[in-house]
Amino acid sequence: MSSCEMEGPAASEVMKSIFRTTLHEIGTPINGIVTASRLLQQELENGNQEFIQELIQMIGTSASYLQEIFERVRQAAQQENLHRFQLDEIIFDFSKLLDGILHSMAPLFMEKEISVVKRISDDFPHTVFSDRTYLTQIIYNILTNALKYSPKASRVTITCFVRGGEKLCVEIADQGIGIPAKELPYIFKEYHQIVSGVPSRFGGMGLGLSIVRNLAEVMGGNVEVKSEVGVGSVFTIVLPWKK
Repeated sequence: MSSCEMEGPAASEVMKSIFRTTLHEIGTPINGIVTASRLLQQELENGNQEFIQELIQMIGTSASYLQEIFERVRQAAQQENLHRFQLDEIIFDFSKLLDGILHSMAPLFMEKEISVVKRISDDFPHTVFSDRTYLTQIIYNILTNALKYSPKASRVTITCFVRGGEKLCVEIADQGIGIPAKELPYIFKEYHQIVSGVPSRFGGMGLGLSIVRNLAEVMGGNVEVKSEVGVGSVFTIVLPWKK
């Protein structure tokens, strides 16, 4: 039976799952475009041409990410096992990928005056063999959480390093409100809100970390978390180094 012939509750649940996940995934790039567009309007009046060009590039980067999501969902909708994640591994420039993510999210961090520090160890590979779209989603979602739960004028630090010569690690540390110890066992469950009452502008459906965990596991890795209330959280993406 082809995907277009699926009927009944199973098909309905699959489509609901795709809809919910997609709705969550497009939240950050859309907010990035909206914020950058507002800043662009202000700069058109001020006449700072360099910043205007930078904002235009930010809008373009976010739009490209939206296009990637659309294409992945379109492909999934044509498959029989719609609810299963399908890997599409390629060789790509990791540093360029990370820079693109940070560039597209820059307006959101600027709005909260959050500084972003990037550190890449000397032994971290220039190119990696992995699923580019899924890795983008993982990093986007963790950075979105850092943005959502961090106070104004704080700092987010991204550190990339190799563990044991065989694991690629991307560590994202924030100075946010932190996660209570009793909540840590549940943060990767669907629809679980880390902290209730936080504005949902950046996607408050409780799907972000669930998506992160699922995608990391499909890619043969995992996600580690350390957190302290009032100090911040550290999420570490651990993936196999496929040389």
